[in-house]
Amino acid sequence: MPLISIKSLPFDNDVDVPGMIKSITEDFAHRTEVSIEHITVTWEFIPARHYAVAGLLPASQPQTGSHPILVNLHAPSFHKSEAVSTMLECLAFSVSKRSGVSYSNIFISYHKVQSGNVFDRGKIVSWK
Repeated sequence: MPLISIKSLPFDNDVDVPGMIKSITEDFAHRTEVSIEHITVTWEFIPARHYAVAGLLPASQPQTGSHPILVNLHAPSFHKSEAVSTMLECLAFSVSKRSGVSYSNIFISYHKVQSGNVFDRGKIVSWK
């Protein structure tokens, strides 16, 4: 299950979004103990000037400074804190490397998903 949702402002240069998503998925699978078939990654663009930090509304994604790329990581509750830390660091490194945005300009929020709180493939999913 990890579900990784990424949002950013548009980039100044053309980017290969499908390539970035594929690489982030592979990086995550390689660095964590999660099989690639369980990883879902999405990337959405926030329209220009629709993302404010300190009242500033840029048209494109800054590489450094304000307006970090926003990442939400939803993962099962059975992962220990060390594994979650690895996931967060892996995502920060991978998103930075693939997007060209500074490692320090990535914001990731982890959401622990409890057993029985996921509906997937036609049923409620539970784990021990």
